[in-house]
Amino acid sequence: MHVGFPWQEKCGHSWKNFNATSFNSYLEEHLYGQHLVTWIVTKSIKAHISKHEPNKALVMSFHGWTGSGKNYASKMIASALYKNGPQSDFVHWYIGTRDFPHASDVLQYRDRLQKDIPEYTKQCEHSLFIFDEMDKMSPGIIDAIKPFIDFHDEIDGVDYRKNIFIFLSNAGGSEITRVAFNFWLDGKEREDINMKDIEPLVNQGAFNEKGGLQFSEIVEKNLIDVYVPFLPLEKVHVKKCVAFELRSRRYKNINDKLIDKIASQIIYYPPQFDLFSVSGCKKISHKVDVYGYED
Repeated sequence: MHVGFPWQEKCGHSWKNFNATSFNSYLEEHLYGQHLVTWIVTKSIKAHISKHEPNKALVMSFHGWTGSGKNYASKMIASALYKNGPQSDFVHWYIGTRDFPHASDVLQYRDRLQKDIPEYTKQCEHSLFIFDEMDKMSPGIIDAIKPFIDFHDEIDGVDYRKNIFIFLSNAGGSEITRVAFNFWLDGKEREDINMKDIEPLVNQGAFNEKGGLQFSEIVEKNLIDVYVPFLPLEKVHVKKCVAFELRSRRYKNINDKLIDKIASQIIYYPPQFDLFSVSGCKKISHKVDVYGYED
């Protein structure tokens, strides 16, 4: 286990102080419109880190439209588990288009991962690995991590079971949106959507849609512990994002009229209902730049 100097972050130290109740409350307050995420992620992390010897590394796959909060939630998890948050030496973030851009170099990328993960785990057995833009990765790359997330006590003297892996993908987003839309059409509450309504569809979409999980052995072998669906954001959630952005800029004259004006600049789907933001809250900052100030 990595020890380091007294002023440095210590491996596993913050994990011992993880407070599931506080984390759940924080997600409820700051991760708008994602009751399923709040519930299943809190439960999964709490169960994993409370075990002295987990059966395997925790693997969560986040799915949903762009801007729905996948990246945001990952940073919240890092902040809850590590003193230095996403900047921790024990958080390792891979981005599909940056780290694995060329389909011709799949074998090279696989070799890199099979070197990186043992090296990082030797430094800290409580490491967090985040793979962003999974849908933009070539199939086959992610299967390189299969030995490290499978049911092995150790591999070459290294125990990988305490690690956490998170995949972020837009794959399955259409299935998630269709479920949410059908609930809305039926007059049901968004909060009535549960995991069994969506998780099988996301699993199927992740395996069959083009991207890093397509025809993946880790999907086929059921090594992903939970598929976490991020629901498309409605206008009420977009307004909350607008208000948060304005407050973070210390805007003096925040009012409903201003928030409505900015939120109305986002494109919604289906167009006849203006129901779900096609970009989530991703474009809010720019919209505030353009429409949040008087000419």
